[in-house]
Amino acid sequence: MGKASRRNKHRTVKMTPEVSQIIQDQLRQFREKFGRAPGPKDPIFFDPDADVPKPISEDRLREQTIAAMAQVGIDPRKIYAYRKTGLIATEENWRLITEKDRRAWEEAVAEYDQKIQGEPF
Repeated sequence: MGKASRRNKHRTVKMTPEVSQIIQDQLRQFREKFGRAPGPKDPIFFDPDADVPKPISEDRLREQTIAAMAQVGIDPRKIYAYRKTGLIATEENWRLITEKDRRAWEEAVAEYDQKIQGEPF
């Protein structure tokens, strides 16, 4: 595949309504913070304390993702599983997740159901 072919190749990724809402919220926050829409080289998940757009740290991204998931009403079991595994598993992407990661996700959900349910996290 030549250089031009790679550059022009686009990929469509289906998003759940919840993930779409998270992305829209990030875009809105970017516009509020920097006074413009993000460009092609700008990070969607940016450091809110930086004066210029720069990627957010993994820890901060995880915190923001959890907050956004809770804000849009995602099942606490799924939020807990995300915290434990780092995965956002949906019906749409389940087939793309490795068996090992599926097992870890399911174990985290079961752990929530058995030990954590009803307790704040």
